[in-house]
Amino acid sequence: MKKRFKFLMGASLFFVTAQGQLLPKFSVANDTTWYYVQFKNGSGTISDPGTGKKLITAQKSSQSNQMWALIGNQNDFVMKSKTGHYLSFSGGFYTSATQGEPMKLITSPNSNYPDSWELQRKNGTSSMNQWEGAGIGKYLGEYTAGDMNNPLHFVATTTQLPKFSTENNETWFFIKFCENGNTIQDEGIGKASVLAHPDPIDEQLWKLVGDENSFQLVNKAGHYAYVSGTDGSDAARLKTQSEKWNGSFRLYTTDYAAYSPAWEIHVNGNKQRPALNQWMGAQTGNEIGLWQASDKNNPLYFIEPADMVYADYKVEGIEGYKPEHDLTLWYTQPTTLTSAADKWMEYSLPIGNGQFGASIFGGVLKEEVQFNEKTLWSGTNKDNGSEYGDYENFGSVYIESLGEEGFSYGDAHPVQDYYRQLDLTNATASVVYKSPDKSVTYTREYIASNPDQVVAMRLKASEPGKLSLRFTMESGKPGIKADTEYKDGYACFKGKLQIVSYNARLKVIPTGGHIETTDEGITVKAADEILVILGGGTDFDAYAPNYVSATSELEAKVLQKVDAAAQKGWEQLYEDHVADYGSLFGRVHLNLEGAKNNLPTDELIKKYAQRSTGTEDYALMLEALYFNYGRYLMLGSSRGVDLPSNLQGIWNNSSEPAWNGDIHANINVQMNYWPAEITNLSELHLPFINYITNMAMNHDEWKGYARDAGQTKGWTCYTENNIFGGVGSFMHNYVITNAWYCTHLWQHYRYTLDKEYLAKVFPTMWSASEFWLERLIKDSDGLYVCPQEFSPEHGPTEDGVAHAQQLVWDLLANTQKAAQILGTESGLNEEQLTLLSDRLKKLDKGLRIEKYTGAWGATLNGVKTGDPLLREWKESTYDAGQNGHRHMSHLMCIYPFSQVTATSPYFEAALNSLKLRGDASTGWSMGWKINLWARMQDGNHAHDILELALRHHSVAGGGIYYNLYDAHAPFQIDGNFGACAGIAEMLMQSHTDTIQILPALPEVWKNGSIEGLKAVGDFTVDVSWKELKPQTVHIVSNQGSPLYVSYPGIATATVYVNGKEIQAEWNDMNTLHIDAQKGDQIEIDCSKIVTQIAPITDSPNFSFDVQDNKVTVKGTEVQKVTVYDVEGKILLTTSNSCFALNHDASQMYLIQVTDKQGNTNARKLVLP
Repeated sequence: MKKRFKFLMGASLFFVTAQGQLLPKFSVANDTTWYYVQFKNGSGTISDPGTGKKLITAQKSSQSNQMWALIGNQNDFVMKSKTGHYLSFSGGFYTSATQGEPMKLITSPNSNYPDSWELQRKNGTSSMNQWEGAGIGKYLGEYTAGDMNNPLHFVATTTQLPKFSTENNETWFFIKFCENGNTIQDEGIGKASVLAHPDPIDEQLWKLVGDENSFQLVNKAGHYAYVSGTDGSDAARLKTQSEKWNGSFRLYTTDYAAYSPAWEIHVNGNKQRPALNQWMGAQTGNEIGLWQASDKNNPLYFIEPADMVYADYKVEGIEGYKPEHDLTLWYTQPTTLTSAADKWMEYSLPIGNGQFGASIFGGVLKEEVQFNEKTLWSGTNKDNGSEYGDYENFGSVYIESLGEEGFSYGDAHPVQDYYRQLDLTNATASVVYKSPDKSVTYTREYIASNPDQVVAMRLKASEPGKLSLRFTMESGKPGIKADTEYKDGYACFKGKLQIVSYNARLKVIPTGGHIETTDEGITVKAADEILVILGGGTDFDAYAPNYVSATSELEAKVLQKVDAAAQKGWEQLYEDHVADYGSLFGRVHLNLEGAKNNLPTDELIKKYAQRSTGTEDYALMLEALYFNYGRYLMLGSSRGVDLPSNLQGIWNNSSEPAWNGDIHANINVQMNYWPAEITNLSELHLPFINYITNMAMNHDEWKGYARDAGQTKGWTCYTENNIFGGVGSFMHNYVITNAWYCTHLWQHYRYTLDKEYLAKVFPTMWSASEFWLERLIKDSDGLYVCPQEFSPEHGPTEDGVAHAQQLVWDLLANTQKAAQILGTESGLNEEQLTLLSDRLKKLDKGLRIEKYTGAWGATLNGVKTGDPLLREWKESTYDAGQNGHRHMSHLMCIYPFSQVTATSPYFEAALNSLKLRGDASTGWSMGWKINLWARMQDGNHAHDILELALRHHSVAGGGIYYNLYDAHAPFQIDGNFGACAGIAEMLMQSHTDTIQILPALPEVWKNGSIEGLKAVGDFTVDVSWKELKPQTVHIVSNQGSPLYVSYPGIATATVYVNGKEIQAEWNDMNTLHIDAQKGDQIEIDCSKIVTQIAPITDSPNFSFDVQDNKVTVKGTEVQKVTVYDVEGKILLTTSNSCFALNHDASQMYLIQVTDKQGNTNARKLVLP
């Protein structure tokens, strides 16, 4: 499909175009075309420094030594600079010489620059490479194809006119904008033309009739372009009509430097806004408006249909599809055909086994399976500064069609009934489509198997012999620089970073057809089915002193995993995968009644933004899907090696991810594990917990940071961390991370009651406590404070910051409780216990109140001047910080801790502080706010935040991508986990050691159920509700802990233990106490609870004597008796201690008794 192009097209210097690069024009005698040869990464152009010298990259300029002609053809040409020298190769570098080196052009396999070329020597396989990094002043060597520093493009040095059509000689063009690479498409007579992916349909093919100063635009459908609206109007649009326009267009050479040389199309006569412009941005679907000259959304170029390089075949999405399981993300277009600037982040679908995973793009022409492994890190344990390594992109597997399916790039033979999906129920990604005549169905399935520790893919066709594909694998350049070797149906690459060595291996096993392995890849033709196994790993060993072990065995281990999985075959691999995954994911079921998955997920997100009531089926579906997606991502990123999930879980396609893809320790990695206990994935907490105990007790790095902080005991770490204990440079006075980490050790015990585990982690808790027992200083008020801390991530540094005080109080209190539980097993002596108790008693808890002064307005977010606020700093006032800051660091006391509850004198102040921060923020911040508002028991406000969190990130930055990744922006997985935990907190809380039923149920979740949540004390909790009220509560007591359950009026509920009705104890109308034993099944029938009666606080001091229908109150002198039925209706009021009841069999009553001293108590009574 790639032929020489005849006319100049502007090209992007900095942006990836959507549909591919053009083949440059090759020069012949008397017809020379000069180009700047410009690298995509770093934007340097190839410069000729003179004969015998190495070629070097330079800033683009009009100098002759930067202009090159390509003489020959794509597979055999030489390059000549305008100074008369030729490109040559000598001593491992490209040089300037009097004779040229034969060269060839290949399409770059680098997925970050899909519209680019790479230069290779004619008989070579390595590509020209910016040596030792991208940018200006780099010599040019060679490296593996696909490296980040290889891709380049050709920018013509002068503008050349497109060919104008006449009645007898027509030339048709795509009109393609430089910014984002979309084309102009006619939507029909009188309608605004829009941006679209290149598609060789009549409405996208245009001819220019006239000359460069005055021409008509006419498309192949016979429609003439015209401009509606007046000059300067926002309403002006490019439209079409059936007759010639009485106006005209002209060509203008753009002055926008990034895309120069390129054209703009101007409207003759328009002076204010003459240029056709991608109105409101360069995304598909946007209309063509008009704007001032030289805007970045103006430059364009003209491409003949034969010269267009397409991102994928023409795809027709399936209609009327509904996934088998509602918990499915699904789409009707491949990622390749979306207009997203970052296709990986916006649309790829993640699979993972906890340590090894992949991202699926769903392309038909060329599929990409980009993969990662949690331990693949650059950097070292000695890092302590701005550079501390990166979590690396491991590489990609490409599956390329050989074109035998008969698909076309246009309407003639499109891919039919396409959809791709990620089924959360069985952790399976899939791509399904049909042949042009729909006679053959092609199916691709992808899993990341935890039992077999591989990524497995099955490709099949409904008819035999229909699969003809080429498989290649590339390392994740430039971070992973390794050449791929192909042999006997395998592809393999390996290498070493500063500490870890790595190895990746692919195996292709066809059923039917034949397979051929060459240096270019693995080609399968005419197969019925193909099994593909991908394995990878490093020699990282979390417990080895130098963090690696068994390096010499790594290659054999990876080979063994791949071969073992291949030997099992797809059916057994898949069966084992689903059983393993389902045993964990299937523990929890959330049902929001009315939710329906009838829309592709990207359309679901768009539709959600248009909701009116919030009870629409699609709105409920997206919210339920988002909750379950959080649990899915946790399963995919937190199993295996004792390392926590990082800022992106385990998924990353860059060698330089945002914030290094690190273990970020001032909220982010902690938030990653908020759902672990409450959503019944306790085992998934252990990789983080074991990482903490290992780094704190077995390695020296964290102990060293404690010494750097001035302490002789304990351990700590900083905000930015790699997996070897190396750290970044950010805020080294923030040494409170140790206390925060230890809360995770304690919370895991609270949910599991595993005393053996507690004994194991206690030394880590005590060591962190020793750090603070030594570090704390006594303030002028006699209380101990943390010196010179800050409140992430704003405001002053000072003593006694609320954030640090709340953390240290939690650390010391939890350590004291753990020591009491363990007794002598704790290893603490009396002196240590006394010191711990003393410091805890005299510790500033970080709980103080100040007044809102109106510094940010008399009223802000419902907070009025004079309202109480919880202080963030002990000395400085709230306005020392940033208004609306994303961190809520002084509200740790609300969540994730439970230091301030609804009965606390600080509750109102904390509530106002939360209000003052506002609602909309970054993605992870909104995840935190959902939890905070749930703890405030305001379900509607928590849901308001959830609605903001589910906005597409293009609206306001924070929100989600179309693959439901959380957007900081960019992608940070912590927001996914924060929202997941928050939804669980809306439905059940137990941080006070009482199970609170539906504490923050929003009005839009009118009917539903949640099954399988975990509560403190190791209880498993199911709740169903109707009309916003609980119907049944089912609790399993896994340990026999004291069981307290609260809900307004729950004392009037009927309670069954192991199927037998019992009389539960209660201290007030809203709390039940049930003496449950280990293994007991408790069911609470809440369908007829009485909520009209005021709560009663004292324990009943009377009893009943019942004879038939006569009741006598004993044990107290009666002043008044009131009898209620289960609906709260008063049946009887009397001052007598003996009274009669008219009743049906087994009717339940609530009897409220006031004694002579005025004390009121109540009890349930069920008459036989």
